[in-house]
Amino acid sequence: MAPPLLLQAQGLTAGYGKMPILHDVSLDVRAGEMVSIIGPNGAGKSTALKSIVGFVKVSSGHVRFDGQEITGLRPDQVLPRGLAYVPQGRIVFPQMTVLENLEMGGYIERDGQRIRKALEQVFGLFPILGERQRQKAGTMSGGEQQMVAIARALMTRPKLILLDEPSLGLSPKFVSLIFDKLMAMKHSGYTLVVVEQNAAKALAVADRGYVLELGRNRFEGTGAALLADPEVKRLYLGG
Repeated sequence: MAPPLLLQAQGLTAGYGKMPILHDVSLDVRAGEMVSIIGPNGAGKSTALKSIVGFVKVSSGHVRFDGQEITGLRPDQVLPRGLAYVPQGRIVFPQMTVLENLEMGGYIERDGQRIRKALEQVFGLFPILGERQRQKAGTMSGGEQQMVAIARALMTRPKLILLDEPSLGLSPKFVSLIFDKLMAMKHSGYTLVVVEQNAAKALAVADRGYVLELGRNRFEGTGAALLADPEVKRLYLGG
């Protein structure tokens, strides 16, 4: 029996002002999956995540999360329901320590014991952050800052994590490390949606994938099937 649907986005048309970027885009995510969204620059990948979270207004279509309609809700209404979002660009509070950054991620949690438990889980996944918890985040490398940004999103113990270009601008060493951490998160029971320019690597670790082009669904299938698809290879994987 298939795991339950956790996220269902159906027929999303969304954009900025009167300019639609997404045109009737649909995607599903089941509990425990890692789903990758790939496509060329300008395909609407980041806009898809922002429309789910509420940063971009949806003009038509529906978003259901964990059985509830969340279409049109603001981010501050969506995130407490168990949805976490990691924007691209390694956004951290540079003058604050790693620990303070993580505590900021748990701002909606008032129970000190639950915050301590969340920190234990985060330091289990990212041991280096436990070792560097007193270091200012702005003094860390790009890859380490990305780990802080991801770990901060885990502080609410979310049911679903949306990650926008987690490997963008990182050295090959840290690209591999970030993907290793994403796999570790999946094996720990997290459900993930990953938007990635590194299409081959994203599909290699994904249970399922979606290919967007010009704001529309172009292909979908298992990560392995998309990797093996000659048309996907030719158009998006450089092969």
